Formats: sequence, C-alpha cells, structure tokens
Amino acid sequence: MNPQIIKDRLAEIQENVRILKKLQKRKKEKFCATPELYKLAERCLQLAIECVIDVTNYLISQHGWTRPLYHAEGLFILAQHRVFPVSFARKIAGMVDFRNILVHRYLQIDRGIVYDNIRELSDFDEFEKYLLKYLARQEKASKKPSNRNKST
Repeated sequence: MNPQIIKDRLAEIQENVRILKKLQKRKKEKFCATPELYKLAERCLQLAIECVIDVTNYLISQHGWTRPLYHAEGLFILAQHRVFPVSFARKIAGMVDFRNILVHRYLQIDRGIVYDNIRELSDFDEFEKYLLKYLARQEKASKKPSNRNKST
C-alpha cells in the first residue's frame, strides 16, 4: 500500500473544502440564483466525494477485502476493518448517494440542497482524521519486528 496515494486524495478533499467554505459565506438566495456559485459548489462537492470513494476503493483493493457492490457499501467494509467506526460510515453514506445525484441527475439538482450540504463540511475533516490515524497505525505495524524472523 502506498500511503501517498491516500494523502494526495486527502489533500484534494481539503482543497475543495477550502473553496466550499468560501461559498458558505454567500446568502442562500444569491447562491441559488447564481450559476457560477452553485455549479462551482456542485463540482467541488463531487470531487471531494469522489476522493472519499477513491480512498475507500484503494484500501479495499490493497488489502484484498471484499469488493463492495455499490460505493456506500465500501464505507461499511472500511468500518468492518476498523478504519473508522460504523457510526461514521452510516453518517457519511448519504454523501456517496448525493454524489450519484450530482453525477447522474444533474438536471434535477435542488440548489437549496447543495447550499445546505456546503454548510456541513465537517464530515470531510473527520474522514481525514480517521484516515491519517489508520495510516499511522499501519506504519507502526509495518515497523514492528516480526517474530518469525527471530532465531530461537
């Protein structure tokens, strides 16, 4: 497993969150009426969520864990392997479903819901916190001396 692949996606999440935080300062009416604002928010949300999905799929692939049938299931597979708690997987599963709306039902997006979503960005920070802790545990485990290499 290459931790840098995960860290690069976490950095991309943070870049998009930074932009979204600037958009939070806009009034809802102005936001919903200005294509330059809501389209930027939609794209930044999509990219940040795509990175969550990419990290999830990367970890599953690298560890040989059960492949998910759908994106949100991947979050529960990570929870099963203690990357983060099940309660957090439940909390962010809707994020992945929202990404499907952004990608596949873009003509039907409710701009008010997009605005509401950019008001709540802490899940991305929490995702990063859990992943960095997981990477630290993995690094620590990889540096432990193996008992099978010791002479008896």
